[in-house]
Amino acid sequence: MTTSLKPATDSRLAEGIRDAATGKSDKLSGFYLLDDGLSAFVARAVLIEEATVSLDLKYYIYEDDSVGRLLTSLLLKAADRGVRVRLLVDDLGTRVVNPWILALDRHPNMHIRVFNPVEGRSGVKRALEQAVNLGRINHRMHNKLLVADGLAMITGGRNIADGYFSKSSVEFLDVDVLAIGEVLPQSAQVFDDYWNSAVSVSVSELLIADDETHNLEELRKRTRKLLADEAGSEFTRALDQSKMAAELSNGDIPFRWGKARLLADPPEKALGKDDIPREEYPGFQLEEIIRDSKERLNISAAYFIPGVIGTDLFTGLEKRGVSVGILTNSLSSNDVAIVHGAYARYRKRLLRAGVDLWELRTVAGEERRKKWFRGESKATLHAKTFVMDHQLGFVGSINLDGRSLLWNTEIGLLMENAQVNQQLHELFTEWVAPDSAWAVKLSDSDKLEWHAEDEDGNPIVEHKDPETTLWQRSLSWLLSWLPIESQI
Repeated sequence: MTTSLKPATDSRLAEGIRDAATGKSDKLSGFYLLDDGLSAFVARAVLIEEATVSLDLKYYIYEDDSVGRLLTSLLLKAADRGVRVRLLVDDLGTRVVNPWILALDRHPNMHIRVFNPVEGRSGVKRALEQAVNLGRINHRMHNKLLVADGLAMITGGRNIADGYFSKSSVEFLDVDVLAIGEVLPQSAQVFDDYWNSAVSVSVSELLIADDETHNLEELRKRTRKLLADEAGSEFTRALDQSKMAAELSNGDIPFRWGKARLLADPPEKALGKDDIPREEYPGFQLEEIIRDSKERLNISAAYFIPGVIGTDLFTGLEKRGVSVGILTNSLSSNDVAIVHGAYARYRKRLLRAGVDLWELRTVAGEERRKKWFRGESKATLHAKTFVMDHQLGFVGSINLDGRSLLWNTEIGLLMENAQVNQQLHELFTEWVAPDSAWAVKLSDSDKLEWHAEDEDGNPIVEHKDPETTLWQRSLSWLLSWLPIESQI
C-alpha cells in the first residue's frame, strides 16, 4: 500500500501556485478550462515536466500512439529525476500487453497498476474469462485524473490517445479542467482509494511477455529517439510555443475561484457491492443538483440515454420554467449504434415537452483542426459537461446512460463560479451552432426534422438521420429493441 506524498513546497510550480492563490481563501479552489485538444495536451505535458515530488495518473484509455508515447517519455524523464510516478489504467480500455511496460514498472520511481484485470492477456483465454466473469468485468474504471505534486490536477473527459487531442481521423470534442487549491486533497484521497483497491493489480503480476532486451537502458534510448523524431510534430510545436509553463510558475494562469466538490464513485463499485449507498454515486449526486435548477440547464453528453427517470426529470424541469438544452451525438457522429438506438426512443417525448435537443454534425470544429493538423477528420462528441443556472458547472467523465450511472466508476469536478459557468455555456452555444450541430425539431405533423446551415449560411432541413445510410438507420432501430438499456 502506498499513499500520496506531501505536496511540493520548493519548486517553480509550488511558487507559481502560491502566487496564484495569494489573497484567496484556503477554502476555495481555482479552475482553468481546457477546451481544445492541444491546450489539454500541453497542460498535461507541462505538469509532468514541472513535477518535482509526485505524479499520479489514472485513465480508462492510455494508447501506445503519438500522445501516449510522448507523455510516457516525459513520465520516464520525471522518474529519472526522482519524481515518484504512479499510473493506474483500466484493463479493458487499455490493453496491457506491451513488454516495455514491465521495464517501466522496474524503475524504482515508477509503479504501474491495472484496474479490475482480465487474467488472460490475449486470445481465447481472455475471451473465456470475460464470459465466465462478466458480472465483475462489466465494471470498468472510466475515470480520468492527473495529479502533479499534490498541487495541481486535471480531470474531465479526455483519455490519453491521439483523437482526444486533435490528431486522428476521428476527433473527440471534449473539455478538461485544470484545478488548484482546496480540491487537491480530495483528488489525492480519491487516487489513493483506487490505487490501494483490492481490484488494482501490479503489472508485474500479470502475464506479459518478458525478456532481457526490454530493459530500462534500451527504453531510455527509445525515448530519446522518440522525442527527437517528434521534434517537429504538431504536439511538440504546441508545447514549445506554449507559455503555460512560464505562466504557471509566475502565477499568471487566469484561474477562476470558487467552492468545488470532486465527485467520484468508490472503487468498490467495481465489485458490484449492493451495500454501497446510492448517495455515494456521482450520478445520483448530479441528479439531485440538477433537480434544484431554477433557470437553465445545458448538458453535453457523448452517450445520452435518459430512460424514463431522466426523461421525467428534464420534462419536469421544463414544466417549472427551466430552459433545458441537451447536445449529444447524431447517428453519424456516434461510434456505438446501439446507444443511439436506445436514445432515439426518447427524442419525441423530450421535444414535445419543450426540451431543446441538438445532435453533433461530423463537420463540427473542422476549421480549427485544419489550423494544426493536415487532412480532414470526423468530429464526435466526447464531452460530459453540465451548466446549471448561472453559478454551477460540472466537467467530468460521466455520460448520461446506464453504463456510467450503474456500472462504470466515474469522476468529475463540480465548480461554483459564475465565470466558469458562463465559459461552459459559451462553449455549449458554440457546439450547438447551426454549422456544428443539427437542431432536432418536430414538424407540424409530429415528425422528426433536423435543421442546420451550410457553409454559406443557407438553411438545411433533413427528414431522416442526416449523413447516414439506410443500413445504419435500420441497424440502430433494430438494436433499440434489445432489452439491455441499463447495460449501455
